[in-house]
Amino acid sequence: MSNVALQLWTIRADVEHDAENALRRVGAMGYDGVELIELAHAPADVRAWLDAAGLVAAGRHASLEAIEGDLDSLAAELGALGTDRVAVAWIDPGSLADPAPIVERIRGAAERAADRGLRLGFHNHWSEVAPLADGRTFLDRLRELPPELLWLELDLGWVWHAGADPLAELAATAGRCPLVHLKDYASRNGNDDVPVGDGLVGYDRVVPAALAAGAEWLVVEEDEVGPDPFGAVQRSLEAVRRFVG
Repeated sequence: MSNVALQLWTIRADVEHDAENALRRVGAMGYDGVELIELAHAPADVRAWLDAAGLVAAGRHASLEAIEGDLDSLAAELGALGTDRVAVAWIDPGSLADPAPIVERIRGAAERAADRGLRLGFHNHWSEVAPLADGRTFLDRLRELPPELLWLELDLGWVWHAGADPLAELAATAGRCPLVHLKDYASRNGNDDVPVGDGLVGYDRVVPAALAAGAEWLVVEEDEVGPDPFGAVQRSLEAVRRFVG
């Protein structure tokens, strides 16, 4: 059984303006959950708003520095929200010239997170699927870590945008990608985001492959939604439901 979540970065302006109302609208659309970003409210308040909207916290994004620097506070926050999943949201592409140190930082963060009952994941952008000096990608390096230590949140839109094959990445990551991001593009020229199903990624094929790879949560994300953000995320939800079948 798959669930569909919305990454709240997609509607960040509305969340910043009135988080409670934004969550209420997302729940009314029929989303099952949300993936959270940095909170501007008390975790207990956010949990109450989620419960009232019929939503669950599928996970949370955080910087590697935040995970390394204040893991106890993050663990307490996630406990209040009702999730144990946190994903590294972003790393500087420049750090990948010498990938070994960043891989070791992620390994160490994952081990410390596990000690606190958390499951650490990693969310890719475009640079992590580009071949490095030895021909492997950064995602290949992360897949060498034990799956029980680190899960991978494949952003299938960024994989496609970078010129890689979402189906191949899903096959290589099967069994360790409980959350995947669904992001669609009108082209590979610039960041011309469109609602899921309106672009060229091919989610009619990619969504079934994600489910076959073990995805528990299909997370809709659109970096720039234009003047009607809730209309865009509603359109994405309807498309994802069709592709799930």
